[in-house]
Amino acid sequence: MKRILLAPVFLVVMTAGCQNKTGTNITPGSNTSVSGTVTTGKWVVSYFYDNDKEETSDYNGYTFEFKNDNTLTATRNSGTITGTWNEVSDDGFQKMVIALNTTDDKLKELNDDWVIESRNDTQVKLKDDNPARNEQLHFSKQ
Repeated sequence: MKRILLAPVFLVVMTAGCQNKTGTNITPGSNTSVSGTVTTGKWVVSYFYDNDKEETSDYNGYTFEFKNDNTLTATRNSGTITGTWNEVSDDGFQKMVIALNTTDDKLKELNDDWVIESRNDTQVKLKDDNPARNEQLHFSKQ
């Protein structure tokens, strides 16, 4: 008898724990593909907000190139960091996945699966899909 009474409680707890992440202000399935946009030209970080403060200046001097073969380079002065990027669909959202091969803590902060919030020919706005992590990353064409 106790098992029958506990079953609805267990079901409610499990359902609440499995809900999709919220807090994004974009519509799932909206036309936010960046593949044709980011693969032309060089890009810079024009805005980066990490949880409680703006950290855009940490990326001053870096240029980013997103290549058609899904490789990525971040260049600053004479140093170049390589990595990969990809565009995926997850939970109904288009996401841009960035993976830089680096030990630099600031560049590692860009490694994530970012929800594509908006894009045009000169700017791509990304944000973390977890509302508990208030992170935003904007790239602008150089």
